Amino acid sequence: VMGPTGAGKSTFIDYATRQNSQAIGHGLRSCTEAIRTVRVNHPNDDRPVVFVDVPGFDNTFKSDVEIFAMIIDWFVKTYKRNNFLVTIIYLHRITDNHMSGTMLRNLRMFANLCGQDAMPNVIVATTMWSEVKTAKGELREQELERYFLESMVADGCKIKRFEDSYGSAWRIVGSL
Repeated sequence: VMGPTGAGKSTFIDYATRQNSQAIGHGLRSCTEAIRTVRVNHPNDDRPVVFVDVPGFDNTFKSDVEIFAMIIDWFVKTYKRNNFLVTIIYLHRITDNHMSGTMLRNLRMFANLCGQDAMPNVIVATTMWSEVKTAKGELREQELERYFLESMVADGCKIKRFEDSYGSAWRIVGSL
């Protein structure tokens, strides 16, 4: 689970795993400083699922390059030990009024990191729907897809809404 600081990565994982951990930050400072994994069984068929919580981009303490390097290093080491199916969920706050330059650079860097071939295994999930009027959120969602995610969607990426619930988290995971 990837995305900018404060997009709800730890929250998404806590809803999906029902762990109610202390890993969620509610202050102005970035909370997740290291990669954290949480293993659970899929609710429908008991297959093992591992959620990976990573520090957010635009982090208070680490540069985006450091974050990307950390993620790539973890992925390479882990993938060498275990051959597994990877689904990447990139979270984006629907409450954001604008796509900042930093957010856009990180989204593009993320898309380049994944590459075209991986896009069918990528989901961009919008978060914080309870904090925005539905009509405004839907307009932002359409603009996000049309202007910022168009090439990713063309390559197979899906866009979903995370609605702060266990069921919503698993519908997103199960959409691939």
